[in-house]
Amino acid sequence: MSVGIGVETASRESVALSTGALEALAHVSTRLGVSMSVERLRRDLVDEGRDPSVRRLIKIATDAGLKVRATRLEWSHLGEFGRAFPVMLRLDDGSWMVAEGFRGEGETPVVMIRDPRSMDAPALAIDELRLTAHWTGEALLVKRRPGRIDDTQPFGFGWMLGQVLREKTLFRDVALAALVLSVLALVPPMLYMVVVDRVLVHHRLSTLVVLVIGITVVLIFDTILGFLRRTVIAVAAAKIDARIGIHVFDRLLGLPIDFFDRNATGLIAHKLGEVRRVRTFLTGQLFGGILDVTTLAVLVPTMFVLDPILAMFVLGIGCVMATIIFVYMGPVRRAYVGVIEAEHRKSAMMIETIQGMRTIKTLALEGRRRNEWDTCVAEAVRTATDLQFLVNQPQTLLAPLEKSIYAGSLCLGAYLAISETSVVYAGTLVAFTMIATRATQPIVALAGMMQQYQEARGALAEVASVVNAKPETRRENGVKPQMRGAIAFHDVRFTYAGAATPALDGIEFAIKPGTVVGMMGRSGSGKTTVTRLLQGLHQSYQGLIKIDGVDMREIDLDHLRSRMGVVLQDSFLFKGTIRENILMARPDSSPSEMIEAARMAGAEEFIERLPRGYETMIEEGASNLSGGQRQRLAIARALVTDPSLLIFDEATSALDPDSEAIISENLRRIAVGRTVVMISHRLTSLTECDQILVLERGRLHDAGRHDDLLKRCETYRHLWFQQNRHLTSGSDHARHATAAVARG
Repeated sequence: MSVGIGVETASRESVALSTGALEALAHVSTRLGVSMSVERLRRDLVDEGRDPSVRRLIKIATDAGLKVRATRLEWSHLGEFGRAFPVMLRLDDGSWMVAEGFRGEGETPVVMIRDPRSMDAPALAIDELRLTAHWTGEALLVKRRPGRIDDTQPFGFGWMLGQVLREKTLFRDVALAALVLSVLALVPPMLYMVVVDRVLVHHRLSTLVVLVIGITVVLIFDTILGFLRRTVIAVAAAKIDARIGIHVFDRLLGLPIDFFDRNATGLIAHKLGEVRRVRTFLTGQLFGGILDVTTLAVLVPTMFVLDPILAMFVLGIGCVMATIIFVYMGPVRRAYVGVIEAEHRKSAMMIETIQGMRTIKTLALEGRRRNEWDTCVAEAVRTATDLQFLVNQPQTLLAPLEKSIYAGSLCLGAYLAISETSVVYAGTLVAFTMIATRATQPIVALAGMMQQYQEARGALAEVASVVNAKPETRRENGVKPQMRGAIAFHDVRFTYAGAATPALDGIEFAIKPGTVVGMMGRSGSGKTTVTRLLQGLHQSYQGLIKIDGVDMREIDLDHLRSRMGVVLQDSFLFKGTIRENILMARPDSSPSEMIEAARMAGAEEFIERLPRGYETMIEEGASNLSGGQRQRLAIARALVTDPSLLIFDEATSALDPDSEAIISENLRRIAVGRTVVMISHRLTSLTECDQILVLERGRLHDAGRHDDLLKRCETYRHLWFQQNRHLTSGSDHARHATAAVARG
């Protein structure tokens, strides 16, 4: 508890390091049925290990599906909360406590307070005097947001419209402004009618003055409302765009590694980029079109008031225009599918060319790639041109109908006036034609919107093919064991999607905690697959994998991966400084911990030679570093988290002999207190391992120490001799190998 309220175990220093804000939020959210991991929040959402501000704390909770309100309370309010508990309370030292209930019975009312940083300790009963002495009155009221379906509803027009409707207040104001603007749009034709039928006929100057004043007022209102409408739409579109972007990126991060293995990077990037087109259509063309249609609620009755016969004439032409639009929707949709496919091929080739530029230059493939690009461009241009030709047809048919509304209304009105079947004044006739032209604009806009709709529909399907893919299976309340590094595989079988043969076929082995285990075998024997299963990257395996005696299917993935260090053969470095890359997974590490990790990885010696040391900027793709330097930084990044399980998947293959010697020399120090799994084709780097697993076609062929395998395992002995032909007959290795063969 914090000083002064409970047991005085938390010093001011510990409070400064962790105010318990995230712990309190996680505890409250769990009570409300929303799983939230403090470790993940601290690693992913909080900069440099510091607790977040109240504003960011509210944002974190809101993103998790909670509704949070910051307020100030008094002691008397707590007694009235009832079922509104738990409540987060902020103390004067900046720390947070959780109020779990109020007890008013007895002589002294008390509130039950729990320190979220000591969840094992029982809640304490605190009276008003002790609480108010340290409580600032600040509180966060948290409850679960009802009807939140963002994470479960498939991505589509329904989901997108749901995001738009979340800004219903803003769009309601825009709709009201549009209706007012539509009323104001009646002013010019009505003004024309009054001027022609009243002012000019009766020479009334006073009426003209009044009209001028009215026009001035209308212009001012029209300008202000138009500005407000555009501003509100821009604000709403920005908010919607931000939510959509966050949602799509979250879904992308939640996809399993299988999805990225099956789909090209360029194709995924192209598909997700199409979300901009959908958002623009919804908040731009579609919403604008809906607003234009709402103006018909004002314009159509006005036309019937002016002249019912002319109004029926205009509506008849409008129905013909709508029929033309409906007939062409299907062909336009099919044509746009061809455009999307052609653009896919074009984008995929562009990304592939950029990624493989070094190979293209090396093999002098510029001419061949240029010819292939010309073919892709020609196909994309052809499909786009065909689409434009098709879209041009309804627009061509609608153009004369649109013009006939003005001319036809004018001619029909003149005929009615001449035939004396009805009284039609000149000003009224011109005003009607102006209103009729304005009323048909939404129909004409629908014709132009037809292509945008098909584009948005196709773009939505593109984004949905990524966002709606089955996410990685996660257990919200998974087990979080104390990781020691004990591993056991029991009859594990796994086959990659589309593969004819299993990558692992009934493999069984056990690894004791704190040991260094090597793993070797020919290409395709299943070594990397074993490490992928250990990371939880593939979960569709058969059999049983246990880590520290717990079925891996029951372990929380974030907990598992945060306690596991993995170094791949081609590790990826992010654009940023060397310091930022080393501390990527643990930004709250001290400088001494970072330097120690770099030293054990053999990276300190080259970092110190750089002009800016740890502040050296790494370019995109780490092009300013050598392969060995990149690998050593990746090893340092894995070591700085102090993982319980460390996996080297061909991690030393890109290192020069000196760097590899440094890593091998430090291996025993690196392995202290943790389990190390090393995959390597160079058997010399595995000779000191406590156990070496020999894999062959997805099965465990043999297991043992180096000397034992040389004696009894033909596969291991064959590969060892292949890699060590340089050894002379007088060397210790050669004599040992010869003796082993003789004994075999």
